[in-house]
Amino acid sequence: MSANAVPVTPSGLTPAAALATLGTIVLDPGHGGTQTVGGSKANNATSFTGVKEKKLTLDFCMVLRDSLQTLAQQKNKQIKVVLTRTDDVNIGIAARSKFAATHKADLFLALHFNGLEDRTVRGVETYFKEIGNLNLADDKDFATRVNNSLFASLKSIDTQAKNRGVKPDTDSGPGSMPLLRDDRLGNVNRPKKCRACYVELEFITNKRVDELLISGPNASQNVRTVMGNLASTLIDYLEMIA
Repeated sequence: MSANAVPVTPSGLTPAAALATLGTIVLDPGHGGTQTVGGSKANNATSFTGVKEKKLTLDFCMVLRDSLQTLAQQKNKQIKVVLTRTDDVNIGIAARSKFAATHKADLFLALHFNGLEDRTVRGVETYFKEIGNLNLADDKDFATRVNNSLFASLKSIDTQAKNRGVKPDTDSGPGSMPLLRDDRLGNVNRPKKCRACYVELEFITNKRVDELLISGPNASQNVRTVMGNLASTLIDYLEMIA
């Protein structure tokens, strides 16, 4: 073997230690547990058929994590994917953001679902931090790519899917999202800053959305499609900003 050759395992796969690294993604499944912790509610929306948002955010993030790892392996590269929680516990808002700082994340994606008494409303929307953002253009670009990927996937499984667009956090219900603060994400003294966005994937109070993503016969496959396409978008994005 030459000095520059990359070793392979008996199965023909390159050992993990020799693989190029794509980067680090921190996924934040919204809510969890039974009590409000550090400004984070245990749950917000509940689906048309009674499934809680806190369960869905974790389930979807786990599918996304597995898709990211599979796609990275197919590219013969490594990726680090960290979830802020992996079971039904709640974590304060500041602590969620600080996961990104601790792990020196390249990307931070918070996943939530919307809900309204008006069960006709639906659509995906994605938020970026506006005021005091040290990398505003990058965060807006990241949010746009995430939103475009999700809408395209939802549209592919249901022609009635809606795009509510990419928005500054000042347009959100709370009027600000401390989850996306640069100081908590570790961006203040970091040359290559973590890019962050907050996704409201759909209105789970809408009956059609519930059928598509939660209770219908094709729901599991639809979730894998949506999260698999998002994983591809995130990996392509990491390669672009490397």
